[in-house]
Amino acid sequence: MDLIKCPAYKSATSSSLTLQKGGQTEDMERRTIIQLLAAAATSLWSSHQLLATSLLEAGTAQDQPLPETLLPLFPLDLVLLPHTNLPLHIFEERYKEMIQDCLRNHWEFGMLAVEGQSVNSIGCTASISDVLEKFPDGRMNIMVRGRRRFEISMLNDEKSYLRGKPEFFDDDANEVPVEEKRRQRAIELYGRLKELADWDDQSLQKPFPVFTDTQLSYRMLAGLPASLAWKQSLLELRLERERLDRVMRYFEQLIEYLERSSSPRKII
Repeated sequence: MDLIKCPAYKSATSSSLTLQKGGQTEDMERRTIIQLLAAAATSLWSSHQLLATSLLEAGTAQDQPLPETLLPLFPLDLVLLPHTNLPLHIFEERYKEMIQDCLRNHWEFGMLAVEGQSVNSIGCTASISDVLEKFPDGRMNIMVRGRRRFEISMLNDEKSYLRGKPEFFDDDANEVPVEEKRRQRAIELYGRLKELADWDDQSLQKPFPVFTDTQLSYRMLAGLPASLAWKQSLLELRLERERLDRVMRYFEQLIEYLERSSSPRKII
């Protein structure tokens, strides 16, 4: 696994964090799927609370020239995918400032997945679609939507929150489009999964996916439990055909498991 050379970052426990590229992972083992299904009792808000205190203290190569455009960065222990909605509770001072800056300047910010003591260099931008609630102490509940994928090539610590120079990328322009029959089958699997599962945050992802959606794989996966590493591998893939095949196989595994149950199972 290639590592990006960068200054050391310290957590509250003084463990160094390394900015790294996420690797490709194979399909989730059935045992992992069952564990994910059984573990979904926590509420949406509690599972997405921003426990980001001192994840990264900041730092950059001081002898590098500053880029013209810097993206505010939000490291968090989840993967945001394009075309998906996510509620966030903002309470740490540095991120209060970051969100205020984004609101004032109509900026996106970049979300990077934290895995153990490492932060992935490839992430997804988030645009603030709504400020749901503001509190007297500056805390906020906001709704964001995943937009563009990027890779960070340089870091900057001049503000209280981390920023970086993004290199945006999209799917391979030469990819052959996925056949309509295959996309229709994916929607059928998605519909069957909705019938079987007690899926708490379906309403967050409306309108529901249709087979004509761009990057259908991302739209269908929104709100479903999956390992962070597996979602990160999908985020990095630049072929919709391969992403869709992986998501469909995952749906088939979930459906097989849920059909063996006598009643709907909560999966989020």
